[in-house]
Amino acid sequence: MPDQETSARIASSFARAFAELQDSLLSGSGIAAATSELIAARAAIDQLAKRVESQLEEDKEQRRQLGDQLVTLAGSLERLVTHLQGLSQLMGDLLERLAAPGAPPPPAETPFRPGGEGLSLALAGLPGFQALMEIQKALSSMEQVAGASVERYQEGESRLLVHLKAPVTAGEIIAWLRTNTPYAAVVEDSKPELSRLRMKIGPDSGA
Repeated sequence: MPDQETSARIASSFARAFAELQDSLLSGSGIAAATSELIAARAAIDQLAKRVESQLEEDKEQRRQLGDQLVTLAGSLERLVTHLQGLSQLMGDLLERLAAPGAPPPPAETPFRPGGEGLSLALAGLPGFQALMEIQKALSSMEQVAGASVERYQEGESRLLVHLKAPVTAGEIIAWLRTNTPYAAVVEDSKPELSRLRMKIGPDSGA
């Protein structure tokens, strides 16, 4: 519906048009002049009506778009609340488990033990033969190792036979290499029950 200001403009246009029509008839200017005034007034009224209708359609479209945006925002907020509730529950469960008395410690790493033919240690990613020599020397100096010999080397891969005199874990071997060589090692496969260990060698980023 047009507002009060628009209605006032329409009423004023009507009043002015009829006043001018009355003056024309009284002055004797004739029906032709009156008809021209009526046509002009009708055109002005039609133009005003079109502007009012256009404004109403624009307002309607803006309200529709605003409603759609509010619906989308409400859905996003609901999903966010659900996600935060799930995260809160997960954190609560985790804290309860950490705080529970008598929680079992993580399982200890199974060590490789002396005996048999020795520990078969496969190395991948070696940057060169010099790196293999440095690793062999470092392994031989470990307290748990009686000796280490190279069985095979080809294109960055090697296999060593490590004779143990005391149990040792893969983690201890990795820590020793990091401390005593410029290389870091990552376990790719560990089978203490079969005396087999495979590691990938790379540069020690902390060196």
